[in-house]
Amino acid sequence: MTTAVSARQMSLWRLEWLRLFRTPRALSLGAVYLAIGLIEPVATRYASTLLAHVGNGAEVRLPKPTPVQALSSYVSEATLIGLIVLVSVAASAYGFDARPGLAAFFRTRVRGMWRLVAPRFTAYAVGGAVAYLIGTLAAWYETRLLIGSLPVGGLLAGLLCGAVYLAFAVAVTAFAASLTRTTVASVGITLGILLALPLLADVHAISNWVPSALIGAPADLVASPPGHGLVHFVPALGVSAVAGALALAAAVLRLRRREI
Repeated sequence: MTTAVSARQMSLWRLEWLRLFRTPRALSLGAVYLAIGLIEPVATRYASTLLAHVGNGAEVRLPKPTPVQALSSYVSEATLIGLIVLVSVAASAYGFDARPGLAAFFRTRVRGMWRLVAPRFTAYAVGGAVAYLIGTLAAWYETRLLIGSLPVGGLLAGLLCGAVYLAFAVAVTAFAASLTRTTVASVGITLGILLALPLLADVHAISNWVPSALIGAPADLVASPPGHGLVHFVPALGVSAVAGALALAAAVLRLRRREI
């Protein structure tokens, strides 16, 4: 009996990894972050030329671009476009209740809602982190080629902050999916929550504790002196981990009580 349950649980994990990597979901995630990572340093390097073309030949003089500006440009676009793609594919995975037949199939064959939610959260948290890594490496390569080098220590610390924030976003998506049955509504609720969080950063006393503080962390960390900077984001890292765990727990409880 124990072997059968373990095999069934393992099949759920395998199913979710296959769903991610054998469908366009993983490809779309990786392609979006890779494209942003390759394009943004180029746009930063040749911003004056691009503006001159847009302005019908008008001379535009901008300060000499820096590696930090190039990375910051990548982070801004990745946070906007990449996050939307990640939330969208994660919301579709959590939407097993959208179709009554599929919901009945899963709920009658799997003991415990956590066994349905955990593989989905893990797959898309890891998928988002890998895509972010791919994009960051592309941005680092283009920036080094066109503008200048970036400190490796700060870059790695920034990757950690970005990965934790994306995992938090995937957990919030699970909670949003427990509030509605449609993918579109789940995406809308998730993005609404994530967009509202930066407003809390306006309160100085908690600005370092809000998960959205991790968004700009990669650019801030590469600009910090070696050995400094990451400690500033420890509160936001801790809150993101705890809040993500609470969001997952709330999602499991709500989905468990939902009627098919």
